[in-house]
Amino acid sequence: MVSDVPSSDDATGVRLRILGIVALALFGALFARLWYLQVLEHETLQVRAQANVIRVVTEPAPRGRILDRNGRVLVDNRVVDVVTVDPEELAAGTDGADQRRSVLLALARTLSRSGTLVKLTDIEAALADPQYGPFESVPVAVDVADDLLVYLGERPDLFPGVRVEQRTVRSYPYGTLAAHVLGYVGPITGEEYAEVQGRWDPADPEGKAYRRDDEIGKTGVERMFEDELRGIPGRRVYEVDRRGEIVREILSERRDPVPGNDVWLTVDIDVQALVESQLERGLARARAIGELAASSPDAEDHPDIVGRAGAAVALDPRDGTVVAMASYPTYDPGDFVGGISARLFAELTDPANHSPILNRAIQGTYSPGSTFKPFTAIAALSEGVIGTDGVFRLDETYDDTGVYTYPFCSVDSDTCVFSSPFRGARAVDLRRALTVSSDTYFYKLAGEGFFQLPRGRDEAIQTTARAFGFGSPTGVALPYERSGVVPDRAYLEEGFSRGVFIRDQWYAGDTINLAIGQGDLVVTPLQLANAYAALANGGVVHQPNLAWRVTAPDGSIVREIGPRVRRDLDLPDWQRQPIIDGLLGVTSDPDGTAYEAFNRPELGGVDFPLETWPVAGKTGTSEKAGKADTALFVGFGPVDDPRRGIDVAGAPSIVVAAVLEESGFGGAVAAPVVSHVLEPVAEGDVPVARTTAEIAEEARRRAAESLAAADGGGTP
Repeated sequence: MVSDVPSSDDATGVRLRILGIVALALFGALFARLWYLQVLEHETLQVRAQANVIRVVTEPAPRGRILDRNGRVLVDNRVVDVVTVDPEELAAGTDGADQRRSVLLALARTLSRSGTLVKLTDIEAALADPQYGPFESVPVAVDVADDLLVYLGERPDLFPGVRVEQRTVRSYPYGTLAAHVLGYVGPITGEEYAEVQGRWDPADPEGKAYRRDDEIGKTGVERMFEDELRGIPGRRVYEVDRRGEIVREILSERRDPVPGNDVWLTVDIDVQALVESQLERGLARARAIGELAASSPDAEDHPDIVGRAGAAVALDPRDGTVVAMASYPTYDPGDFVGGISARLFAELTDPANHSPILNRAIQGTYSPGSTFKPFTAIAALSEGVIGTDGVFRLDETYDDTGVYTYPFCSVDSDTCVFSSPFRGARAVDLRRALTVSSDTYFYKLAGEGFFQLPRGRDEAIQTTARAFGFGSPTGVALPYERSGVVPDRAYLEEGFSRGVFIRDQWYAGDTINLAIGQGDLVVTPLQLANAYAALANGGVVHQPNLAWRVTAPDGSIVREIGPRVRRDLDLPDWQRQPIIDGLLGVTSDPDGTAYEAFNRPELGGVDFPLETWPVAGKTGTSEKAGKADTALFVGFGPVDDPRRGIDVAGAPSIVVAAVLEESGFGGAVAAPVVSHVLEPVAEGDVPVARTTAEIAEEARRRAAESLAAADGGGTP
């Protein structure tokens, strides 16, 4: 009988045949892969093989310097000690992850004890950062104490792969002076890297391509002139073996780093120091006045004067250059060297701390108050609101009683009555209204003049304001500048459509408030200074310049930046001169709102040389619900004063605007800031700004003299 079950020999044969087929398939695939790699991918793999033995190490280039208009260095570079870790040496010198972690923990403790607070997690995060290549030393602490160089150098067995190298970082000879103008640098973020990655060709030997561990300008001039200040990175090319050890340096491929270009600012550091000190002094004066007011019987009726923040700007109206720009409170850009802690950065950006990092000169927006009245006056003269057939003739007087009632009210309402905090019967014309800052004169111009004009012309105040630069950025070379707001019907309607406003109807009261710089009108201190600069120079609105020259490391001129004119306004003398006359009275007339600031040293002002260097100016006090008033003043000079027979034989050379938040009346607080700035400018004795090194040396000298005096006059 024949069995249907296969024998064991047959089963074995089947299995062998299957194994043979599998083996042939595997060898076939292997040979196919070898043929593909050796024939088709030969050139690609050859390039990769060469790349495996060639390594390029980039050397960062020092950034260019930033200088003031006279060539004094405001931002420089200094060499500091940086603790770095070589990951390969660390791995070769330790046995396992536990020992490696123990070494890094010991390093963190050593750094912290020397005064540079570093956590183990910080070092581990730096070593794990993919931005560092396998042949790069990873920085873990910047600007460490000098004694670490010896301590770590003598203990290579305890700290394998750890070295102290020298690198360049930013230094600030004048400390915090002009911090908001200069800005700071910091590690490039992913977003910034993506933005600049295509700006330079990495293969271009003259290019400035970025790496993920580079620093970049974050704010101020450091950011706006990044392309100029950034140097050309150097490189070193090494040949390495398959174990990653350097065989030789290919010297023919070596390229030394080239420092960046120097940027020369229009800022005068002496005037900058003067403006900053007087701004801080003015805020302190405001707080002192506030303390006295708090003790008065009606103190509960008025918000507390805080006086903790403000800004001041000085421009040359002849060419629009920025002479000084101050914002308070300020910060130390040196805190950003080597990275800033999250805690300190939070303090700098905290509104409760008055946001020291905020540049209020271009980012703070304020109601200009009565400093806006000259522009309302220009609009009134140009539209005939002041004129033969206008609300007033130019020299016609108006009885200012401190209260104005709008005569065209449809209902009997208190909203039709507009009062002024500066009450008192007085006869004023345009010039006098500016000198004594009459609100009711401008109320009447707005309600019975501008608001009654045909549609289109009835927004003449807004048109004039925009012509002088309000409502749009000035274009100064600083980041994050704000536009401010010039409200009109379109603004109100757009806000209503978004649910911001509860009405879309523009009323006479809106025009009345606008005429005296209140309502929704807000401006930056730089806009205010620039508008007055145009008034001072006869109508030329400049785009403010912050830099005037860029030079190469060898001193040769790369480019020069001349004046930039945005528009030349039609400002005839018959319109301009009555306004200038009124502004001259602000400082020289005993009834002028800034008379004490320029004539009464015993009251906090100065004894200004107005007979030889007349100053035109305007005070402002803007109201904000629930807060103390913001104090403003803008002054410029020297100005011809025909009514007093003074001819200065030249155009005004400087405009200074000061804005002090929650500080009280402009004449009492802001005007003295400007008078104390303009007095040394007028007399040619602006104090020389001192570097931090000079200040420290002076302190040491005085300490030595005091010690010598205590010892009986011996040699210190």
